[in-house]
Amino acid sequence: MSKNNDIMYCYHCGDDCPDNSINIEDKFFCCNGCKTVHQLLNDVELGSTFEEARQAGIKAQKFKEKEFEFLDDKKIINKILNFSIAGRAKVTLYLPQIYCSACLYLVENLNKLDHGIIESKVNFLKKEATILFDENLTSLRKIVELLTAIGYRPQLNYSDIEKSKKVNYNKNLYLKIGIAGFSFGNVMLMALPEYLSRGNLEPDIKAFMGYLSMLLAFPVMYAASDYFKSAFMSLKLKHVNIDVPLSLGILVLFIRSIVDIWFGISSGFVDSLTGLVFFLLLGKIFQQKTYHQLSFSRDYKSYFPLSVIRLKGEKEEYTALSELNVGDRLLIRNNEIIPADSILLSGKGMIDYSFVTGESKAVEINSGDKIFAGGKQLGNSISIETIKPFNQSYLTELWNSDTFKKFDDSYISNISNTAAKYFTLVIFIVAFATLAYWLPRDFSTSIDAFTTVLIIACPCAIALSMPFTYGTAMRIMGKNKFYVKNDKIVEYLSTIKTVVFDKTGTITELNSNLPEYIGKELSSKELIMLKSITRNSTHPISRMIFDSIEQNIIEIKDFEEITGKGIEAIIDGNKVKFGSAKFVDTMGFEIKNQNLFSPESRVYLSINDEIKGYFVLKSKLRQNIDKIINDIKKDHKVIILSGDNDSERNTLIEVFGNDIEMNFNQLPKDKLDYIKNLQSKGEKVMMIGDGLNDAGALKQSDVGIAVTDNTANFTPGSDAILIADKMILLEKFIKLSKKSVNTIYWSYVISVIYHTIGFFFATQGLLSPLIAAILMPVSSVSVILLTVTKVTFHSHKLKMK
Repeated sequence: MSKNNDIMYCYHCGDDCPDNSINIEDKFFCCNGCKTVHQLLNDVELGSTFEEARQAGIKAQKFKEKEFEFLDDKKIINKILNFSIAGRAKVTLYLPQIYCSACLYLVENLNKLDHGIIESKVNFLKKEATILFDENLTSLRKIVELLTAIGYRPQLNYSDIEKSKKVNYNKNLYLKIGIAGFSFGNVMLMALPEYLSRGNLEPDIKAFMGYLSMLLAFPVMYAASDYFKSAFMSLKLKHVNIDVPLSLGILVLFIRSIVDIWFGISSGFVDSLTGLVFFLLLGKIFQQKTYHQLSFSRDYKSYFPLSVIRLKGEKEEYTALSELNVGDRLLIRNNEIIPADSILLSGKGMIDYSFVTGESKAVEINSGDKIFAGGKQLGNSISIETIKPFNQSYLTELWNSDTFKKFDDSYISNISNTAAKYFTLVIFIVAFATLAYWLPRDFSTSIDAFTTVLIIACPCAIALSMPFTYGTAMRIMGKNKFYVKNDKIVEYLSTIKTVVFDKTGTITELNSNLPEYIGKELSSKELIMLKSITRNSTHPISRMIFDSIEQNIIEIKDFEEITGKGIEAIIDGNKVKFGSAKFVDTMGFEIKNQNLFSPESRVYLSINDEIKGYFVLKSKLRQNIDKIINDIKKDHKVIILSGDNDSERNTLIEVFGNDIEMNFNQLPKDKLDYIKNLQSKGEKVMMIGDGLNDAGALKQSDVGIAVTDNTANFTPGSDAILIADKMILLEKFIKLSKKSVNTIYWSYVISVIYHTIGFFFATQGLLSPLIAAILMPVSSVSVILLTVTKVTFHSHKLKMK
């Protein structure tokens, strides 16, 4: 209520109103600011959500007019922002007030309150909101003021801006378990005389002990408050979660105990009540500890392989990103990702920040300008100097960006969600049927049985089995150099029916010998131009030729790489092209003695539209590729796509057999269309390519795997990265994914059996609420250990690490 006796309270923030002059119908406000925010929330249909958040403890706050004026200072803003690029900026704010699903919904819909906000994402565990906004339409100050006005004042401690915040998430949980444990211990101590006297305790002493136990029941209700809050918010959102019946059971025990003790009927059930809450909270901590001991999310990301070229004087060396230091000079080539915030030293920076801001227009960067991590260089190679440490989790965040999201909820998730809707209904039917059966026979047994059914019904094991099973599978795959983007990939991998292989770079690999050059002898200047143009490309052929030439490099201009065709640039006034026959011959020049169906690949060089010659690239099949494909085709349809001519068709048929479909002369778009066509027929397709010419097909496929001989190519569009020498394990990865899915189904079956047995004993009054409270966390942890152990066992059986 906004009005109470003669005191009026602000409907928005709850403070005293000086008078009733500011109001909307029967709602009074202390100031126009509160009235405006209230109207704004209701205009965008967030009023009810704010009400739910307020009932969970969120309180709108006032702020002084100039309180956040310091956020207009550019120096301070630059320290707080994650980045500011071409009018778009991102900031991560710590919001300690975030508590429930209503908070989550409200903060993630800030764009409805401020149209300058493009996107708002909440990390619920860290209580952080990452906000992307348009600096032309809003500002950091306005965003902070808005958050404060709706009750989420960001914690802005200027001295700690550069430091990571350590939040003790378990502080309240440990406090509550301490209260519950203290109450449980004392209640059991006071109940001891009655137990020892077999109920023949003096009435006065019995009553006194009962009143003391009753007093200890009240703090225990505070210890159980999280269950009540969760249940209340669930009902407010017109959804019934498992905390609803659990809270009902606790409430029944509490009311029954108070009534029995107050009217002298019995000693009540305070021992069961305090023990129940204590073991529920203990189980929660036990689950959290088990979860952290078996944690996989940090582990699998730590295996994530990435490297970059570090410049040491004139030398270039591949270095793991984890070994990068502030001040290192790096070479970034065409289409490579900037791994850390840096300063441009040389070259022309054309940075595509679409992975970061969602804006695809390239931003021109001049020497001395700052470049933000996550941008992609387009065009000539550039050299940069890092000014911030490498943050691997940031690139992992890019990999998981919604830009590349293509998965709906998994099949098992849908089953779980559907089952959960009916599970609660079944619980209530069983619980109230038990109550109805026992009530006319034995009131005490009816309450115990009713409460026990509600407690034992908690499906925590079902909720935890999927993340632990898939997480363990991801960790094992990561150890074997197969890096999966998220847990849904594991499930989708188990459903694959068709496997499409790219040929060049996937089935075959370039011979380690240097390519043979055939054509006119190249002068020293022409060799310099060839080395300079190949330096800018990430393609392995370019890298091989670059490494084979000893001359120095010179500056190039107008570099362009056309995927699947070749590269071209202006070098010292000369037009240089290097690529396929059709690409180099675009001006109508003929290449004499060319055999388009030669068994080797050829890369042609032209300078000023004059064909100089070509490099012969002899490829060979990857080691064990025959076994890899023959193992996979036992259970899957296998298709080979290649951008090369079909000169090697007979060789491939001899190795793999004639039951494999092969398609040659496929451009990147052709591969993409081919995958789409398969999917339109209902096929579940896995595409395996080198991530260079296959990016579109990898992104389109149900599961796209980028195979790489080194880890320099970061491929955000792929779903997994597989190191080439581990391709032999590909069929085993698919089998492990299927075993993981089966493990989840088995955990569901075990959980159903457990609940059935539990219901059997509970409905007959043979199980006490206290024992049920102990069994609940034990069952959850047992299922977790079972799933982790079973997946690990299958990996050992498959002879994986």
